[in-house]
Amino acid sequence: MLPLRAIFPGKRVALRAPRVSDAPRIVEIRTRSREFLRAWVPVPGPDEFDVDLARARILRDRRDIRADRHYRFCMTLGEDGPVIGRVALTQVFRGIFQNASLGYWVDVEHHGQGFTTEGVTLALDVAFREIGLHRVQAAISPHNAASLAVARKCGLRDEGRAARYLQIDGAWQDHLLLAVTAEDWPAAPR
Repeated sequence: MLPLRAIFPGKRVALRAPRVSDAPRIVEIRTRSREFLRAWVPVPGPDEFDVDLARARILRDRRDIRADRHYRFCMTLGEDGPVIGRVALTQVFRGIFQNASLGYWVDVEHHGQGFTTEGVTLALDVAFREIGLHRVQAAISPHNAASLAVARKCGLRDEGRAARYLQIDGAWQDHLLLAVTAEDWPAAPR
């Protein structure tokens, strides 16, 4: 189990569990980035735009980490900098599957600067080294060139197309399925 105080640093960003004090910043980012993210993320719930509801969501996120169900990390500039996005390993399955789903988003002000690629790389390292998963998969809209580029740069391979996979912006949309396993992870111990 990951300690809630753990910080996973990279060169420019770090991942850590969300803190209740992050709620105003997350709401600010999601509000500012709403139009930018609309075509790529499921319809956001009210907890994305209301600070009190965001605080409650963060408390649930922290419980989920302790329960090994979901790992919704904050991506920060450096170890002590502001939150600039989220990277999540959700729907953790144990037993014979040892799998999680990968999702990520970044503040529109930090888009296209390589921060997301670094954050996803850190999350995959945590998935395989710290959490002990065998497989991480992502479902990405075929029109989301930026997210597809991040996933592929991070070593996820194309595995197929799922028809009407997720409801995005009010419509059921096809998604490409990508995945990486522990054996393929470049940072995996040999």
